[in-house]
Amino acid sequence: MTDTMALRVGLIGVGGVCRAVHYPGFSRIPGVDIAALCDPDAALLAQRREEWGVAATASDVDEFLRHDLDAVVIATPNHLHRRLIEKVLAAGCHVLCEKPLGMDLAETIAIYRLASASGRRHMTAFTYRFVPGMTYLKHLVDSGALGVVRHARVQRLQDWGEKAIGWRQYRAQAGLGELGDMGIHRIDYAEDLLGPIGSVCASMKQLLPRDQTKEGVACPPQDVEDWVAWIAEFDSGATCVFEMGKLSKGRGPGGDHDLAELNGTEASAVYHLHTPHEVLFARRGEPYQPLPVPPEFLARPGSPRDPAVGDPVVTFRYDQAWEFVSAIREGRDCVPSFYHGMRAQAVAEAVVTADRQRRWVDVPRVP
Repeated sequence: MTDTMALRVGLIGVGGVCRAVHYPGFSRIPGVDIAALCDPDAALLAQRREEWGVAATASDVDEFLRHDLDAVVIATPNHLHRRLIEKVLAAGCHVLCEKPLGMDLAETIAIYRLASASGRRHMTAFTYRFVPGMTYLKHLVDSGALGVVRHARVQRLQDWGEKAIGWRQYRAQAGLGELGDMGIHRIDYAEDLLGPIGSVCASMKQLLPRDQTKEGVACPPQDVEDWVAWIAEFDSGATCVFEMGKLSKGRGPGGDHDLAELNGTEASAVYHLHTPHEVLFARRGEPYQPLPVPPEFLARPGSPRDPAVGDPVVTFRYDQAWEFVSAIREGRDCVPSFYHGMRAQAVAEAVVTADRQRRWVDVPRVP
């Protein structure tokens, strides 16, 4: 395999995430042909066929997989992931799947083991690993610039309003609420920064019924959490306080924020999503100062994306597609892989148990 090998990629689930992240990411990569689309919504499928100029479309997955594909992206409601992953791998395709991979830890372990045994490349869509500020924050940790990290704080605060938010508010389709939607991303990047989480204590709350659509039509009430917080103890000895909410005003310019703050023995650093090309940095005893992300961290090596073009809060997401394609072409594991999706699910399940049992819970150790 070479870094110029042609790849035929298919997209399953062509809604908002596919439109904002997956299609623009793959369409920019030389040698990648977005060869087929699949979605049960016939009107949406026809719209995307016209918008994207992809002639091969199907509402049936088996028909879609007959289009001689090398790799497939799955961006569907969570309860469909396992069945689709199984079909994609059986067809001999590499697979990139949205998070969370499965509806619970047992299902996610089964997905990971199947993918590992398949010999195909597998990737979990933990998009926030690709923010330049997050990439640079990891460099600061790994290089020892912060010293030994003792404490961290991670938040994802948003206000989605009080109306229904579709399939994400139902356990049967989503598995989890805010924990599975936004929290699992932060579990992943926290473990990437600080290593494995050993134990957690937690609180989860459903604050609203969300029993009306935006149009004011009655709908079944939600049955998942829309706020969650937990304390994590890492194997390294570091402690982190996490908080996620869909009814929580953030301090970013859009009324939300995504923050990771690390305090070490030598220095502290803060990542904010709304300033993706800089971090805040302070040595012990000094105030925080903005620190620009060096050019080599603004995009992944070899990425066709120009970090100076477009909204940087959006365009960093395209490097996820580049990592997937690069791993296929180079014959190596994707980062993050299904292993990381499984690890994050293990932590998330411990958070749920800690809330229900009102105690500290050890994270399961999965071989």
